[in-house]
Amino acid sequence: QSKTSDRRTRDTAVMIRSVIVGDHEKTDGGAKKSKPLSVSDLARVKAQLLDPKSARKIVDHLHTMSASLTDTGSVNTGPIHAVCLDAIDKEIHEQHFVQLGSVATATATTICDALANVHLVNLLTAPDMGFGAPASSPGLLAGAVPSAETIIDGLQQITPQLLALGYASSKAILPDHKGVIVPTDRLSVLTYWWGFEVCMPPPTIEYLSAAASPGTTLLNLLTALSVVSPEVREVLPFIRYIAQFVQTEWQMIKAADKGKGVVCCATWIMPVAMVPRPWDFP
Repeated sequence: QSKTSDRRTRDTAVMIRSVIVGDHEKTDGGAKKSKPLSVSDLARVKAQLLDPKSARKIVDHLHTMSASLTDTGSVNTGPIHAVCLDAIDKEIHEQHFVQLGSVATATATTICDALANVHLVNLLTAPDMGFGAPASSPGLLAGAVPSAETIIDGLQQITPQLLALGYASSKAILPDHKGVIVPTDRLSVLTYWWGFEVCMPPPTIEYLSAAASPGTTLLNLLTALSVVSPEVREVLPFIRYIAQFVQTEWQMIKAADKGKGVVCCATWIMPVAMVPRPWDFP
């Protein structure tokens, strides 16, 4: 029964890939386009994506699949883009949105003014992390100069601080598409060929829980991420749906938290069918 269910789930994941990127079968005569999906196939895919339990299994399969049929194993299965803001969520709100209120009711001019000085960090580049640099410099650790006491105490104190942020590894310095280090102190967004993930670590969960409206607060943060960043601008049309999902399903999202945070994901073909899962990044 479980094998049959797993095969059915994988078949659905293959169908989703076909809808998003198209599948082609290779024959001796060249490339032959695969048979288009029927209305009943698409209806079945939709029904499975709307069911949180089956949707989670489908996304698990999509995570292991490449967009190309010619790739096998875990080749090219990581995120295409991954970004976060250059400050924690609370600081972003205080610096850019406290006067603005909600972007849902603000004018285009006031939104542009509020986002004028917002800066992003690309989690897939391999640059200087900004350690020891001024706060205005790029890099997640810009402005985070250790105190004299920390320097005296040595790496024993510095290392746990970096580990708490999730950056103390070789992958943090030279990340690739498979080994992106997702921040554990602020909201981040990852996009894949099949969909996207909104990553909410404990500080984000705590901050949204304390907000009068979790959905509105998240809408502001997602607007800053998607408007300023060309890398994840593809999620811009869906941020209101994401915020509405968070607003209406906040208790379900918090219930998915096992102490390390929550990741909400969705596919491009059904971006409103979001599925929360416990944090499973390193």
